[in-house]
Amino acid sequence: MLQRRELTQVIADTPLAERLLATARQHLLSAEALASTDAHLAYAALHDAVRKSLAALLQIQGLRATATGGHLAIQHATRAQSGASMGPISARSTASAQLATRSNTPTTTTWIDEDGVRDDLPIAIAVVDAADKALPHLTVFVW
Repeated sequence: MLQRRELTQVIADTPLAERLLATARQHLLSAEALASTDAHLAYAALHDAVRKSLAALLQIQGLRATATGGHLAIQHATRAQSGASMGPISARSTASAQLATRSNTPTTTTWIDEDGVRDDLPIAIAVVDAADKALPHLTVFVW
């Protein structure tokens, strides 16, 4: 992914990674609060919570997605790092891709409503929780 310029190396920054996770947790609270009044915005908050928690995992390793890689690079990199400490996140990363699909390609079966937000909120919470648990175990990526 580095060779394809989907990811780039940056200075590993633990405080920034922790802020990304804190923001992800705030997005989860916002999603829950908005579910009944603005389901689309609530779902965007779910998606952003997942994306930011996975970006935190890259940040602490000194990696960041590029414009070329975009949001998918974050998910692909997380999935590619499915070692012992990353296993739970990798498995949930597939679920987070489903969140993105649901929010980006609405159909009659994927239309976003309060029930959809409430159904998918536990998935997003699980991803953020798994990222939070993995964060202290990650080291700087050496290429």
